[in-house]
Amino acid sequence: MSVEVLDPRFDPEPPYWRALRATAGLRADWAWDVLRRQAWCARTPWYLTVLLDGGRPRGMAGAAWIGTSTRRHRFATSRRGGYLGGLDLRAPGNSAFPSWWFADAGADGCEELLSEYFPAMRKLLGVGLKATLIRQLSEDAAAHVRGRRGLVRETEPVARLPTEAFSGRTDWLASLGGKRRSQLRKLLGGVDTDERLAVEWLTGDTVDVVELAGLLRLNEEKHRDVPIVPLPQFVGYLRRLVAQPDFRVLSYRDTHTGELLGAATVFDHPQWPLWRSFAAVPVERGGRSNLYFHVFGELVRWSVAEGRRGVVLGKKMAELKKSCGAELSPQYAAALPLR
Repeated sequence: MSVEVLDPRFDPEPPYWRALRATAGLRADWAWDVLRRQAWCARTPWYLTVLLDGGRPRGMAGAAWIGTSTRRHRFATSRRGGYLGGLDLRAPGNSAFPSWWFADAGADGCEELLSEYFPAMRKLLGVGLKATLIRQLSEDAAAHVRGRRGLVRETEPVARLPTEAFSGRTDWLASLGGKRRSQLRKLLGGVDTDERLAVEWLTGDTVDVVELAGLLRLNEEKHRDVPIVPLPQFVGYLRRLVAQPDFRVLSYRDTHTGELLGAATVFDHPQWPLWRSFAAVPVERGGRSNLYFHVFGELVRWSVAEGRRGVVLGKKMAELKKSCGAELSPQYAAALPLR
């Protein structure tokens, strides 16, 4: 077995990467050009480690290096950070899926992380690698790492909305509880019949990236409930993301003024697309109310039409998503010392 540790800022795309992405089911945020831009726009260095058996990839993991030089208002400037630090295993463009994959892995790949990945990273980074934070652990994976002298805590659940049982939006509405069903029928009908609103699915060069970035930043300004405020949407990163064939934008535009009033971004997938983000102009600034709820109906309609199993709705507002038919899957994070 051999190991390659890649820094997307400097290293070219490996010849096996696209095939590995397809096998592992990695979405648009894992395209190499997107990874490169994301890495240059990050606060910390981000390493992609690939385990190869006879030149054939059999596992991978992505992690940020959090070192003594890491600062909230500083971008990554070196290949390997400071002397002391740890690895933060996190996906590059979403918080719903883990940042690792191993072929034929048990316990969601945790055994491979502990027995193969971390020893390889210790060899690269040296004794200064002291700990790790592993995010997006399932219940089985969390049980596997308990008892290793670390901390395991439940985080926000991930919501999934199955759509295979529906023939369209009407079936989905009929499956909901009475109060939510009645509310959504009214809200969806109000948006559907609003002549000042154009609702459209967009891809690639049909998206105005500068306009979309400005709208997404409106949403990010509201999230001040975390220790480190997320960085804004960078136009260069978003331009490369939008160019991916599996990236979609659901847009809401004022037909009179031409202003983009709302947008949802989606990572497509043969089985489970991911609703990545949503942003809208506030009502007090001329925006349209209830667009967030309308997105649920459009996602169901689109998922059924495309033959998907359902849509991953991500985190946040879990109970609201549950009332809209979503199933909640617990997730955990583990902080472990490395020796």
